[in-house]
Amino acid sequence: MPLSQDHIPSSRWPLTAQDLGLIALGFTLYWLAYEFHELLLPYVAYAQGVELLFLPAGIKLVMIMVGSWRGALGCGLALLSLSPRFWPDLALSWQLGYAALSVGMTWLVVGWMFRRKALGSVLEGLSFWDVVQIDAINTVLHGVAINGYFWSLGLRSSETVWPSALAMALGDFLGTGVVMLLMLVAARFLVPATR
Repeated sequence: MPLSQDHIPSSRWPLTAQDLGLIALGFTLYWLAYEFHELLLPYVAYAQGVELLFLPAGIKLVMIMVGSWRGALGCGLALLSLSPRFWPDLALSWQLGYAALSVGMTWLVVGWMFRRKALGSVLEGLSFWDVVQIDAINTVLHGVAINGYFWSLGLRSSETVWPSALAMALGDFLGTGVVMLLMLVAARFLVPATR
């Protein structure tokens, strides 16, 4: 489960091939989703760093739900590598803070919801409505935290923090919905039907 000490490597436990694979998968999927997202940017942009449909949010949520800290690390590294594209004047330390806050908020929400719903490490008992609830809570808290961070850096005025936070929450929620729908469609074609 996310946030469990059993799943966080210590100095005694080196990273395994599975850990590295999940980190690389999170990085690659997030990066590819953002590359595709840039094609949509003219149609979904709301404000700098806020889109009304943001597909990488869905990748981040899925990778953290499936890969825990490894998914968070992979997505965080991808976000850090991409953030100079949309925040070119932001210092590297502030971009690092942004990436850490973005994945950290999702990781905390997923861990909290998994514990609250008593979901196992292989997601047994996870329902469609659990995913919707996790996504809704995550996107609202993430939108508020990120736009509060932007406000603290002077990148958002006090008048635009709440509208931007709500727009970001909507974009992340819709982006996650699209990713989940694509996963469902892919599963229908890739996984043979059992009779």
